[in-house]
Amino acid sequence: MEDRISYWRNARTLRVFSLLFVGLMIASLLLVHAPSYEPAVSFILLYLVVAAGVTGAGVLILLPAELFTGGFSAGAYAFYAVVLGLVVFFSGGGSSELYVLYFPLLLSSALHGSWRVGTAALGSVLLVYLLALAPGLLAGGPNGAAGAFFRLAVLGLAGGFVLAAARGSAGGGRVEEYATDEDGTMLLDLVSGEISTGRREQISVVLVDPGRGVGNVDLLLDRVRDRIAEPILLGEGAVFGMVLSGVDERSVESAAGRALAVANSLGARTSRAGAAIYPRDARTAGDLLAAAGQALEAAFEHDTPNVVLAGHLPENQYRAAR
Repeated sequence: MEDRISYWRNARTLRVFSLLFVGLMIASLLLVHAPSYEPAVSFILLYLVVAAGVTGAGVLILLPAELFTGGFSAGAYAFYAVVLGLVVFFSGGGSSELYVLYFPLLLSSALHGSWRVGTAALGSVLLVYLLALAPGLLAGGPNGAAGAFFRLAVLGLAGGFVLAAARGSAGGGRVEEYATDEDGTMLLDLVSGEISTGRREQISVVLVDPGRGVGNVDLLLDRVRDRIAEPILLGEGAVFGMVLSGVDERSVESAAGRALAVANSLGARTSRAGAAIYPRDARTAGDLLAAAGQALEAAFEHDTPNVVLAGHLPENQYRAAR
């Protein structure tokens, strides 16, 4: 589950950057056509490179999250670095003003929280930009070389800050390892991914609300992850969700009960859990989350039991959850 959360984070970051990349490419074309843009431009070749880059960005946006491993993400940034290197080369080389497009790429790579992805992005940027400058450096004078190496130094320093930020995010503690799902999309994507595998096994969503009294939420999530499954903090106080695969009703109740026991051991009061099982309680990921939420609400409406399954709701509530 932890790997799938990492894939989802990588996919989200790269999709956002891909949308930004398309916007930057449009702005770049407008810039090179402006009268104030002085370097010579090879427009036809520039158009072809921009078209290839925008097409690649569109493909990345549409790819499923399961493909966005660390290596795939590093390769995506290498692709963008090559595209931007060609854009720089065909829009003026060492005099091109479009080298600033590398900075959003470096900043985006830091958001993955992986120093490996950041290293791959920085290495690709420096190598490709140096190749884009090479013809001008070989033919130009010392002033041109000084300006080119100054830009390389600035990119290197920016990349160094990116690597430091990524390393700090990856190694600065376990707090950063937990995903906070403000709008439920991460949990929805995880459930959708489990359902889309086509395996004939039951999938359960367990929602846990520790209630009041838990002072150290990070310790709670640590223990839940070590003993039960990867928790996803939902951004609603200390409420978190878990996705369990290959489970039956008894094992779901056991997992939810153990999560409540962990919360109670840390001082939680009025802790409750609700769960729903696919395909018994719902046929889609959205309906499964809704059913689990309905079960959690039902758990708070009654003193007992502390764990409520969607399949045990009264008929009218069960239909509302579906």
